[in-house]
Amino acid sequence: MMFFSLWFVPFFHFHPIFMLVSLFLYFLPAFLARHRSDFTAIFLLNLFAGWTFIGWIIALVWALSSERQGPPQPVAAPPPQPPAEGSFFCTACGKPCAAGARFCSSCGAALPATQR
Repeated sequence: MMFFSLWFVPFFHFHPIFMLVSLFLYFLPAFLARHRSDFTAIFLLNLFAGWTFIGWIIALVWALSSERQGPPQPVAAPPPQPPAEGSFFCTACGKPCAAGARFCSSCGAALPATQR
């Protein structure tokens, strides 16, 4: 009977690969947050409260949430450049075209014959 009980002991609980996979899963939130500015806080939460599962879930959600940035700054468009002598603007894209061109060099739109 003693021989049977030794075979029944779960072997995989002490296997090194099982331990490495378990450690990786435990620290998964910290691994996902490794490039964030608040990595240290996520790592400490994961380290000290990750064993409670709710702490692990909070750390995971925090690691996957997007970083807050300031309000978006409007990008100012450059002022339109006046056309060079003998050129005009494309009616499709608004880029300057050379005089006598049949197609816009930027968008490829056919130019009206009156401006050639």
